[in-house]
Amino acid sequence: MKKIFAVIAITAICSAAHAQNDDKKFHFSVGPEVGFATADFSNTHSVGIGATIQAENNIGGTTSITLTTGYMSYAGKSAGAGIKYKAAGIIPLKAGIKYFLSGGFYGLAQLGAGFFNNNGGTAFAYSPVVGYEFNANSGKAIDASLKYDGYSKNNANLGSVGIRLAYKF
Repeated sequence: MKKIFAVIAITAICSAAHAQNDDKKFHFSVGPEVGFATADFSNTHSVGIGATIQAENNIGGTTSITLTTGYMSYAGKSAGAGIKYKAAGIIPLKAGIKYFLSGGFYGLAQLGAGFFNNNGGTAFAYSPVVGYEFNANSGKAIDASLKYDGYSKNNANLGSVGIRLAYKF
C-alpha cells in the first residue's frame, strides 16, 4: 500500500511540475492542518496535527478539480488505569471539485480513501470544505479553509473538524 501511495504522489508531483510550466491554470498548495476529533472519535482521540499538499487544475471559469494527500496524526487519550490509546495516523488521498462562489470564497467537496496506521486499514473518506483565498503576487495566494474530514469503514465513522492554512503557488 505504501508503494502505491508513493507512486501516486511522485506522479502527481512530476505532472504538476510539468503542468505548471505549460498551463497557468494549474496550482499547488501546501500547508499545515489542525483537526479536532468529533463524536465517537473524540472519546479515544483529541487534537490532530499534520500537513497536506493539494494539486488544483482549473477546468473552466470558477471550477477546479483537486487532488489532495498528506498526513494527519491524532493524539490518543488516556482511558484511565494507565491505559492510553495510540495515536491515529491517517494518510488521506482525495479528489474533489472546487467552486468559487464570490471573490475568493469557495466551496470544495472531496471523496477518496483514508489509510490508517496501526493496522487500521483503509476507509472511505469525504470532506466538505469552505474557504477563502487571499491573493498575493503573481498568481500566488494564501488559502484558509474550514473543513470536516469524515472516514467510514465497517459501519464505524470517524470525523474531525479542522482548519488548513496553505500557500498556493
